Amino acid sequence: MTLMTLLIGLCAGILVGLLGIGGGVVLVPAMVHLLHLDQHAAQGTSLFVLLPPIGLGALLEYRKKGDVDFRAGILCALGMLFGGYVGGLIAVPMPTVRLTQLFGVFLMISALLLWGKASKPAPSLQSPMRAKPDMNKTIGFFLAGIVGGVASGMFGIGGGIVLVPIFGLFLAFDQHKAQGTSLVALIPPTGLLAVIAYARAGYVYWITGALLIPGLFFGGILGAKIAKNIEPRRMRQVFAVLLFLLGAWQVFGTWKR
Repeated sequence: MTLMTLLIGLCAGILVGLLGIGGGVVLVPAMVHLLHLDQHAAQGTSLFVLLPPIGLGALLEYRKKGDVDFRAGILCALGMLFGGYVGGLIAVPMPTVRLTQLFGVFLMISALLLWGKASKPAPSLQSPMRAKPDMNKTIGFFLAGIVGGVASGMFGIGGGIVLVPIFGLFLAFDQHKAQGTSLVALIPPTGLLAVIAYARAGYVYWITGALLIPGLFFGGILGAKIAKNIEPRRMRQVFAVLLFLLGAWQVFGTWKR
């Protein structure tokens, strides 16, 4: 089981680096279906795994290209800290079957977002959001963090897959700046309060999480290097289809329980 856990971390890391997706979207289903963890335990353990600043290297690369808004990212991080705790409090007492179904729905939504990311270029036009007063943008960044945090705490994910579309659709960021700024919000341990909420209920497997972290880190580096030599768009589309089918299976597979 130790070897299996290490391999899951490595494979998840490669997918993260190759496809530009969040680790929790891969880790939670893997822990449920391959390690046979309860849905709550898989989500709590995933949040623990995502606490270290795994995406720091990627953030530095985005910063070199000027694709990072640190002010927006910090405001989002504050919102995520609060939202993550709220999401954890919602998820922990929820029946396992219901939580599994909701996670399945979230996987299907994530698949659609990933497909959209792979299928069309990011819009370059600025929206009216840029012309609004600074206070409105400040509130918008903080609310975006809360939404991402609630999703993170409820489903054991990092939150980037939620933040990036919000930045692009509502806050007028292009795709690269949205991804770079989302990393600012994810580098701090914004899921700490959510991890505490899960841990109090006994839903964090510390040893399993510790075994997943090295593979996720080094796999992410390997995946990023592979991505430089191939076109990952088609692979994102294939993975999106698989993710959607997995989500549908989780929803309808637990329907009669």
